[in-house]
Amino acid sequence: MTDFLKAALSSERWQTYEVLAEAASIAPKELYHRNILYSKELYVILGGLEVVLRNAYHTKLSQKYGKEDWLSEVLSQDVFYFQHKKQLNAAIKNLTKNKHDKYRIADLVAELNFGFWVHLTNAPYEQHFWIPALRHCFPNKFGPPVRQDLEARLKNLLGIRNKIAHLEPIIRNESQLIQVYTSAYDIISWICPDTAIWFDQSNNFKDVWEKYNQKIRGKNVHQ
Repeated sequence: MTDFLKAALSSERWQTYEVLAEAASIAPKELYHRNILYSKELYVILGGLEVVLRNAYHTKLSQKYGKEDWLSEVLSQDVFYFQHKKQLNAAIKNLTKNKHDKYRIADLVAELNFGFWVHLTNAPYEQHFWIPALRHCFPNKFGPPVRQDLEARLKNLLGIRNKIAHLEPIIRNESQLIQVYTSAYDIISWICPDTAIWFDQSNNFKDVWEKYNQKIRGKNVHQ
């Protein structure tokens, strides 16, 4: 019986798993458990990507502006678009409140969420950030990085990361999750191959995915 799960998770959310489970001929609770396993393992490499990307971006932009506090420099030049300004000011306000004006730039870099860094790759920042700095963050990529390709990859990974954070059913696209994993791994490897290998060895996503995809073969859950 899974009535307790239905009650705890809401009937609307549970209904999603009932519909998907019926299509795959498995029990909803098994599908929900599988979704948790995928989410847990994917979060390791997505979290790694977030840290590695923001540090690489921070390093190159610090070099471009000739100072560690490049964020304040860009803010004063009115380069940031509204959402970035809003996120940066909120982060500064939060750190000022919690650390009483004694925060370091490293604290500010860590305070800014994944979305902040991902959207620095957007087209409006191509001249300010991408061409002079960010494209140099990927020295281990075969061939020059294409901003549009990286932007699309990162936005997709950001969307998956946010779904995981809210325990949403990423299993809707089960057959595509291995591509999500590979994309995250590839971007980390373009920055630092050894770090990509380390994160790859620190999670069991591929084992989990292969286990279920071999077991159910043609019964993957699709949107």
